Amino acid sequence: MFFVAALILTFPASAQQHVDIAAPRPKIGVVLGGGGAKGAAHIGVLKYLEEMGIPVDYVAGTSMGSIMAGLYAMGYTPDELAELIANINWNEYIGNKIDRSMLSAEMRKRNSTTVLNLPFSLETLKARNAKGDLMSELPTAYVNNSSLVNLFNDLCVGYQEDMDFNDLPIPFACVATDLVTGEEVVLRSGNVPNAIRASMAIPGVFSPVLMDDMVLVDGGLVNNFPADVLRDMGADIIIGVEITKDKRFTADDLQSLPQLMNRLLTNTTSAKRAENRGLCDIYIVPDISGYGMLSFNAAAIDTLVNRGYQKAQEYHDQLLVLKRYIDKVAGYPVIKTLNAPKAKNLENDPVLIRSVEVVGISDRQNRWMIRKGRLKPGEYYSKHDIEKAINLYRGTGAFDEITYTVKESDSIHAQNSGLLSEMYDLSINMKPARPHVLGMGFHYDNDEGTSLLFNLGLNEKKFGGSKLNVSAKLSHSPRINFTYTYSVPSLVNFNLAFDYLDDHYKIWTNIDENYNMRYFQRKATASISQFHLLDFSSSVGVSYVMTGYDKTSMEDSPFDTLIYAATKHIVPFVNLEYDNLDDAYFANRGLYVRLASHYYIDPRDYVQNVYDLCYTLKYYYSFGGSRFTIIPQLYGRYSKDELLPYLWNYYGGELAGRHFDVQLPFVGSDPLTLAGPHTAILRCDLRYRFYGKHYLTGIYNKVFDLSVPYCDESGVGLKYSYNSLIGPISLTAQWSETRRKVSGYLSIGYYF
Repeated sequence: MFFVAALILTFPASAQQHVDIAAPRPKIGVVLGGGGAKGAAHIGVLKYLEEMGIPVDYVAGTSMGSIMAGLYAMGYTPDELAELIANINWNEYIGNKIDRSMLSAEMRKRNSTTVLNLPFSLETLKARNAKGDLMSELPTAYVNNSSLVNLFNDLCVGYQEDMDFNDLPIPFACVATDLVTGEEVVLRSGNVPNAIRASMAIPGVFSPVLMDDMVLVDGGLVNNFPADVLRDMGADIIIGVEITKDKRFTADDLQSLPQLMNRLLTNTTSAKRAENRGLCDIYIVPDISGYGMLSFNAAAIDTLVNRGYQKAQEYHDQLLVLKRYIDKVAGYPVIKTLNAPKAKNLENDPVLIRSVEVVGISDRQNRWMIRKGRLKPGEYYSKHDIEKAINLYRGTGAFDEITYTVKESDSIHAQNSGLLSEMYDLSINMKPARPHVLGMGFHYDNDEGTSLLFNLGLNEKKFGGSKLNVSAKLSHSPRINFTYTYSVPSLVNFNLAFDYLDDHYKIWTNIDENYNMRYFQRKATASISQFHLLDFSSSVGVSYVMTGYDKTSMEDSPFDTLIYAATKHIVPFVNLEYDNLDDAYFANRGLYVRLASHYYIDPRDYVQNVYDLCYTLKYYYSFGGSRFTIIPQLYGRYSKDELLPYLWNYYGGELAGRHFDVQLPFVGSDPLTLAGPHTAILRCDLRYRFYGKHYLTGIYNKVFDLSVPYCDESGVGLKYSYNSLIGPISLTAQWSETRRKVSGYLSIGYYF
């Protein structure tokens, strides 16, 4: 009894007066501090509070604490919160990633060839800086708003309107920092998802939230443990849960960005936190040792939730006294109550859509978006359905941000199986991307040495209209390409292109010698291609090709007696391609098929006309939890026999089409080898991911020259690969039965 009396005496005097005059019971508030993934421990504490029957009348938080507090305020149970946080792919949201299957052909090519891409707008540059400072176009953060806003909107259906946060099922508040003034901003009204986003916008990682004249970022910069906010809201008794405790830092504790951010927050808010801890009647600090701000994997979340629960259990006696005290003052057993209906989770609760509105684009574009996204009023839609459409729109590359809201329609219901169903309005807001892109790429290998790629896409990110793309490859074999495209979104792309290349290559002969060869080519092309058909792409057109050879490179070679006069061809062509691979270089699943046919017409009738059919097939299948991937492949080309060297069949090297469009890849031979007019290569790779992004691949391939009976060759290879930020890094040891010697091939960076 002495312990009970001592605990009651710690409660505010105002609360004791309420007991004397039989006033309404004291209100309990819970404050949740920031700390990234470690905030999962909050869930365990909330779960134990509910099991003890402790009512929560107010809840407030900062950063990750604002996410937990906000969702709890909208009616989510601790068990639901644990499942939500564990199942969210935070890497996807933090990385703002989109599945490759949703990307346009142009976006896929850029993502698999360039390391650095800088979008910019000439108009914005001029407006910001009379000198046209390109640096002003750099993004404000690594992650923009759209993915996280959509995540929170999915979880807040029913509470997406501007509102007083006291009208939520549990009154809620969160804290942000205004970068304009450097001051604390307490958010107790407005848009709930935006408020949560503002409170957890770590500078440099997440873009700020613009609200009125304020630029809002993570509230942890000024108040990471806002117990004082709860007091202002009306809480008489405060339960505090903090996961960023004071510690003595050493140099070993400051070796990563999360550690540095943690130290920065500790420095700037230590005095405020100490003051707010003194406001807490019960102060709980779960054990989060061994985990960091980015420990978002399911196992870590589960452990942190359990640790929060276990720590709260240590306060069982104090919580029991608090429960009895609240019940006694109220005059009845108090239970958790919600002041309003619980929010809907669009993941689990599909809603009936009354209308679909796309904001920020023209009417013509609007019709294309709704049709391609297959969003029809009068249908039920879940998060998966809506985000599939959103990702398709993002895949065009034409929009920087795409956010959506699902709001309840005003006084409108529909009859559904004899029951009244609420109807909702879907609104999609699109922010056009900066139209131009400057890109750079880097590659090194044994064949060409160092290569640099410079790319300029003017109006590349515009949704339709005129576009110009210029690419220049600086290397031992330089290339340049100019492509003008006029896009009609509801129809096709009209393309005009010019290519120039100066290619050096090695060719192997059966006398076991390698010869250095060189040719020049200029090609003008007019074509029509599809507009954003995702996995399937096609083009049809005609090229005018002029090819010449450096005769000095053929001296003392078996080819010096051949006629290497400049050739000119008109080449009608058709290309068909299907690609649903989940990655350009390290795919785990999917199918790639390419068929291409060309008809080479010599307008001078110096040689006979030639036609060909080129084909490629790759199939990726993973097993063993994506550890193992088996990749059967088929490459081939059938052509009418022809004496022109650049129309011969070649095989060799790891990359198809490296030196000639008709080059077939073959592991076991770096120099190119001549083949007959009907050549096929069967290949099978078995890839093993043995650690993180490290891979080991065994390769077997066999070439068949179907025009020459019994002419074939086998080759094997063993390749180590690492999926780095600058592209794949690989080292291959290879052998073929014709060369009969082991050779190595080193490749660093994306191919282009």
